[in-house]
Amino acid sequence: MKLKVFICVLGFLSLFSCKKDTLDAMPTTTTTGKFTLKSPAFTDNGTFPKEHTCDGASTSPPLSWENLPTGTKSIAITMHHIPPEGGKHVYMVLYNISTTLMSIPVAVTGVGKWGINTVNGKNVYTPPCSQGPGPKIYVLTAYALSAEPLITTTASATTMDVLLEAIKNTTLSTSTLTVTYSRP
Repeated sequence: MKLKVFICVLGFLSLFSCKKDTLDAMPTTTTTGKFTLKSPAFTDNGTFPKEHTCDGASTSPPLSWENLPTGTKSIAITMHHIPPEGGKHVYMVLYNISTTLMSIPVAVTGVGKWGINTVNGKNVYTPPCSQGPGPKIYVLTAYALSAEPLITTTASATTMDVLLEAIKNTTLSTSTLTVTYSRP
């Protein structure tokens, strides 16, 4: 009888010794400061490095962020350009990035999930290779999300628009970097 009571008490205590937040990935959160997207390779309103375009190595840029809002459970990143003739050219759709990460390296792989770019329709970064004279404007956006996006399409159909629709009610904050690039 004493053994049964001991086991019951032990089981009861074990229920209270496990905290939910130790079971889930703990997001890095803050209640002060502004959620900010940065890059060690360029600044906001600066020049996009040739290395990350079709004129260079065609690698995705290194990015970092700070001051995630309280409740952030996932991060997403997009990069696009709106050409003068309209439409939207999308170069990067990356989502389900863990909040344990505060940056992604050059030529990132193995992080999050990739949506498709509009240049070649593949689930990877594709470099800007804009045509025509003069500087082109590119926008990189980071999204702090209260939940991972619920994407119901296949990976080959996950566009930037699909991602934005999936996160419209879970976006806690956004931060953008706007850069220009002129082809040589």
